[in-house]
Amino acid sequence: MSIPVSSIPDAVEFLRTTADFLLQRIHPADSPREARLVRDGTVIDLHVGVPHGVTIILEHDDPGSSCPPAREVEGPDGIIIRFAAHPTLVVPVVREETTVGDGDADGAWHVGRAGMEYRDLVPSRLGGAVIASNIRLRAAGPVPDYVHHHDVLFQLIFCRRGWVKVVYEDQGEPFILKSGDCVIQPPGIRHRVLENSDGMEVVEIGYPAEHMTNVEHDLKLPNGTDPSRRWHGQAFVRYDETNRTWSSVGNGIERSGTGIFEATAGLADVDLLHLDANSCFTLEPVDADHPRLVFVVSGSALVKLDATTSDLPEGATLSLRSEQRAEITARTVTTLLRVVLDAARDVGYWRPSDR
Repeated sequence: MSIPVSSIPDAVEFLRTTADFLLQRIHPADSPREARLVRDGTVIDLHVGVPHGVTIILEHDDPGSSCPPAREVEGPDGIIIRFAAHPTLVVPVVREETTVGDGDADGAWHVGRAGMEYRDLVPSRLGGAVIASNIRLRAAGPVPDYVHHHDVLFQLIFCRRGWVKVVYEDQGEPFILKSGDCVIQPPGIRHRVLENSDGMEVVEIGYPAEHMTNVEHDLKLPNGTDPSRRWHGQAFVRYDETNRTWSSVGNGIERSGTGIFEATAGLADVDLLHLDANSCFTLEPVDADHPRLVFVVSGSALVKLDATTSDLPEGATLSLRSEQRAEITARTVTTLLRVVLDAARDVGYWRPSDR
């Protein structure tokens, strides 16, 4: 930014001592008319002129900095430095609920970023703590995405239909996520969506519902492979045909684990359930503050909650309180995505300051 001031030396001294700007150049030495200062990518060009005042907003979260703790400091010629706290992760208290959401036929879609269409699978978002979205792109082609990362506790991407090409930090070359595959995006992992098929759909579940997305300008992907890498204690998981196995858990019912429980140190458990027609699967109560989401990937079923029986059509999401028991009876061959979150612990447990 270009700022007119009455005195270059006074403005330089204020910016240096108040906000840790570094003087890069000044001209001429005997009677300065111009100066350039920089800090964290902010470039200020001072020049002698008629001051009109300006507010400079800087993030300030370093206790060792010489910046004062005041929110605003006013200097010469109407220059104001406003210190804004670095955004921190806020996780609302989970308000559990038992609900049966709409299926594909009744789902309400709206347009979000990059032309993607969104459908809220749990409109209440459990008090703003958990977001579950069905996301689709109707036309095939490249996605106008960029390398970025999320400040989040947990984020699951499950490919429901079609395929999507993605690339992740330290995970080698770009790869295709196909129908039935999923990944977890550990907090802070850099990634980018590259391309998608016709009619691509994914289910995304994030905890908390609202979180910061940060653009990465320096790291280029792909950037190699590091299998031992962890992000805030979590490992990257890619669940696909190379590690998909099924085991019987009842008459006409099979389960496939994803490895996400181990990769997140217990923060989330994610699995797939395959039910033959007319088979019945019971979801028993779990420990307190462990909300559960069950998404009908394909097929249809009935769900019995206490004395009430409801339709569970394809594309519907069942939200269950921890103490709730549910009986799901498949009408046709049905595949379910089940997610259990540990909301009993606070942010400090999952994101200790030393990680």
